[in-house]
Amino acid sequence: MFNPIDYMRQLHGKLKLTKTKYKFVTVSSISSLEGVLQNSRRNHYFFAVVDAQDGLTFRGAAAGYFERRPHTVFILGKADYNDSVKRQEVLTEAKEIYRKILSKMIRDKMEIPVLNMQQIRFYEVPPAFATGCSGLYFTFNIEDPVNLIYNAADWDN
Repeated sequence: MFNPIDYMRQLHGKLKLTKTKYKFVTVSSISSLEGVLQNSRRNHYFFAVVDAQDGLTFRGAAAGYFERRPHTVFILGKADYNDSVKRQEVLTEAKEIYRKILSKMIRDKMEIPVLNMQQIRFYEVPPAFATGCSGLYFTFNIEDPVNLIYNAADWDN
C-alpha cells in the first residue's frame, strides 16, 4: 500500500533544494504544527507533512467505492514579521520547491496510480505563522479502492 508520508520524505531527501536546508517533520494537523514548534530553535526551514487520517468515501465513475484522503505539506521558513523582503524570499523559494515537488509527482503518477493529480491546491501561510514562519502549504489526494461488500456473517440477526 502506498504511504504518502514516506513518499514525501523520499522527495524531501532527493530534492537538492530541501534535503539539507529544510528539516523534515510530521505534524498532526494544520492548527497544531508541533513538529515545527519543537524544532524551531535549531532549524529555520521546515518541510512538514500532516499525518492525520482524514478522508471521505465516494462512489467512483465506474463501479466501486474509493477512499479519498487529503495530505497536506507545509514548506516554511522563518522570517521576522516586519521583514517583508525576507518573507517574500521565503515565499518565493517555497513556491519553487512546490513546483519541483509537483513536477515529480506528475512524473510519478504513472507508477503510483492512487495519486490524484487533477487539483493540487496551495495556499500562502499568513505572516508570522507558527513561531514566525512564512511560506506555503499544499494539499494532494490519494484515492484507494475500498472493499464495501456486505457480509451477513458480520451481523447479528
